[in-house]
Amino acid sequence: MDRKLLVFGGAFFVFFVFLLVGAIITSTPVLADVNDTVTIDVNVTEAASIVVVPETLNWTGVSTGQTGGLKQLNIKNVGSINVSQIYAYIDTLESEPSRPYGSGNPLDFSAGGVIALENETDPGYFFAGRIEWNWTQDIPNHDWTAVDDVDAIAWGYFRNTSSDYVWVLGNGTAGRCNETGTQFAVEHEVDLGTTATRSPEATSINRDGGDGNWSYFSVNDAGSPLYQYCVASYWDCSKIYIYHYDKRTDPSFTTCANSAYLQETNLTPGYTIILDVDAWVPNGYPAGYLNTTVMTIYASS
Repeated sequence: MDRKLLVFGGAFFVFFVFLLVGAIITSTPVLADVNDTVTIDVNVTEAASIVVVPETLNWTGVSTGQTGGLKQLNIKNVGSINVSQIYAYIDTLESEPSRPYGSGNPLDFSAGGVIALENETDPGYFFAGRIEWNWTQDIPNHDWTAVDDVDAIAWGYFRNTSSDYVWVLGNGTAGRCNETGTQFAVEHEVDLGTTATRSPEATSINRDGGDGNWSYFSVNDAGSPLYQYCVASYWDCSKIYIYHYDKRTDPSFTTCANSAYLQETNLTPGYTIILDVDAWVPNGYPAGYLNTTVMTIYASS
């Protein structure tokens, strides 16, 4: 066969195949993008949970009559439902079970007694739970007429960091300070040793009730160093417990009209409130670490 003819025929065959393949490719339809949907449904279990951070607060080298410095706690709603009626209590009554006055051992004094709290809305700090014990000795130049004088059964000093204020209890029925008739009064002036500064006043101090262990008083005189506080007097008149944000029902500290919530309204899931905390160390505390205390934050759901 003529070689030119063979080459021509091969070239023609290749060209023919190319046209055929092109025609096939050209005739294939172009596919469009497609989509579909999937329905997602997630159900979250109802759970009430809060977290308080940091877990530990520590103050070192605090001078008597001074404050330790502001620290903050974050109270977080890490659950899935609203919480509300948030309050705080501290275990001073457990960590300072007996009268420490006269002791040089700092472990006889609860750290809870020097802790002060401030929430995001109330102006000023309040002791979280402070005990003041009966002085047992006479306080010279006193005037107890606010509690009918002859009924005065216990007295002492409210020590607000660098200042002292004299207080007095008048016994109630059967000589017990948790009974009807128990009276409480506190001086408005810083103690200077004079009768004028040792004459406690009972104006606008109301006894809101009592139980098997305590009488509960609310202090509502704006001139008082215990203004807006609650004061609970123990049945044997040995001590008073001073608080504001303690709403426990056992003991029934909520009986006091001045007991308050850190936050009463809803804290929604994922949100946080800030609690300011400080250490207010009164005069007359021994050097060293005070007895460790625990503060509990409680919320309702």
